[in-house]
Amino acid sequence: MTGRMDSVELLNRQMAEKNLSGYWSLGMEGLPSEPMTSVEPCLWKWRDVHESLVRAGEVISLENSERRVVRLVNPGLDRRHGFATQTLQISFQYVKPGENARAHRHTPAALRFVIEGNGAYTTVNGQQCVMDPGDLILTPKLTWHDHSNDSNQPMIWLDGLDFPLITALHQVMQERYPERRQPICKTSEDVRDQLGSAMGHGLPVTDFFHYKWRDTEPALRALAVDPSKRNPFDGYLLEYRNTLTGGPTLATIGCAVQFFWPGEHTETHRHTSTVIYHAFRGSGVTQIADRFLEWEQGDSFVVPLWYPHRHSNRSASDPAILFSMSDAPMLKALDLYREEGASD
Repeated sequence: MTGRMDSVELLNRQMAEKNLSGYWSLGMEGLPSEPMTSVEPCLWKWRDVHESLVRAGEVISLENSERRVVRLVNPGLDRRHGFATQTLQISFQYVKPGENARAHRHTPAALRFVIEGNGAYTTVNGQQCVMDPGDLILTPKLTWHDHSNDSNQPMIWLDGLDFPLITALHQVMQERYPERRQPICKTSEDVRDQLGSAMGHGLPVTDFFHYKWRDTEPALRALAVDPSKRNPFDGYLLEYRNTLTGGPTLATIGCAVQFFWPGEHTETHRHTSTVIYHAFRGSGVTQIADRFLEWEQGDSFVVPLWYPHRHSNRSASDPAILFSMSDAPMLKALDLYREEGASD
């Protein structure tokens, strides 16, 4: 027996010297019987994020730094990368009055969900998108974008990117625009006027970047008064749709908002996609396996893939609204998306 083990060890060692490896190294168990991840359920408190942003505003100059951003780091991943999940990155950006975050473009696709402030704007491929809380602004891969704050108050927004996925594919690149700011050719309001009430007919998706909260909130609340529209696992969920295809917001990131009435509880389910949530309104608790994450307005948290989870609005009087982003579109394109309810 010892001789056989020695020969296996010798074989393994000599193969390794030749950049080879034996499948038998996995042992009798082979591959896992279900999806596994090192990403951990994690809750980031808004008070910690906000404090860090304000402090960064005092010591980080946008003249010397491309962006003033605080990243949310998952404890189960390598902290050097600053990633929240294996496919998605979430961070928060802080731009003070009078500042401009210079124009650039990159292969990671990104989105901006506005948290605080009014009147600043992101320019995407020459289109000015003036920000209000709750607005969602897209900067798809390789679109030029810069952020300017001509208002008299700081602006804070959530940044979501597929940076970890693009990193894993070795496709990361960034390019600076020749000038600090792009020239503004049109506004997102001009585009909205062209789209009309149909929102999305007749324009390429690259021309539509700005979902206004003044449109999203009424649609969400209209959904929430129809019990037949309630999802047993997600409450009243409204997905942002691609204006050209009617599919997910971006090829690699799906976005949604969901509404929970006071005291509402969902059923438990799990899926192969990873979801990052931001508590835009209200408070609640999300059970992820045997962990309970108690969240309130401004907090963010992650539900890793294949973890059973359920949401509850812990308030007896106030609704709760969650904004979320997910890697489900990418998994569905690869035919890897799977979902199970508690009774499946």
